[in-house]
Amino acid sequence: MKKVFLYGGCVIRDAYELVRDEIGLSGYVARQSLISAMYPPTTVLPKAKLDSNFQKRMVNGDIESNLYPTIRRLKDDTDLYVMDFHVERLGVQKLPDGSFITRSYELLRSQVLDSVPDSKEIVRLGSKRHSIAFQNSVTKLARRLEMLEIKDKILVINAPWAEFDDKGEPFESYRGKAVDEVSGHIENLTAMLAEKGIRVATMPKELAVADAEHKWLRAPFHYGEPAMQWVASQIRNNI
Repeated sequence: MKKVFLYGGCVIRDAYELVRDEIGLSGYVARQSLISAMYPPTTVLPKAKLDSNFQKRMVNGDIESNLYPTIRRLKDDTDLYVMDFHVERLGVQKLPDGSFITRSYELLRSQVLDSVPDSKEIVRLGSKRHSIAFQNSVTKLARRLEMLEIKDKILVINAPWAEFDDKGEPFESYRGKAVDEVSGHIENLTAMLAEKGIRVATMPKELAVADAEHKWLRAPFHYGEPAMQWVASQIRNNI
């Protein structure tokens, strides 16, 4: 059985459920901005302690910047790497040692940032600083993928955010910003990967409809069945 490695959020995670009987899972990294992943791991934060083993593992993976080491370790057991970059909506925080950490809900709940109370340098999606840091991270990622000779095994899913759900209810904003503005910022980040020759598949806009009763709650990046079937087909067709 061929295997896929997932790096991203619910867009690819939920779609994988539709192909799991035919395609194995070699690994999964979530809640980790590419900026955090490609910059050196922090040395100033303690390990996170959370009740959920999955959440604890993801937050500590973010603290350790473990995306690339995990990709490298599993490369001989992986046929396709599928990625999405919706986690970038959360922004990152620069730490005193020059590293970055993803401002995920789980990280904030773990209270590990209490150990660096003077660190308040937040880098938000859409800012010039975020764009520059992400571009640097894309350059590092592309170079490392080429070193491992696996760049042709990467598939990035570019999914525009839903402007309304399947009951016709609109999404007007996300954290005070228009949904289409946030979606546009993420699309711009994804374009940086395409410029490095990394394969990107863009979801048709008409499929970008949210599931009003999604198991992870209603959100512009929690899509309905047609969108998930499309992502699943991209996995099948590219592995």
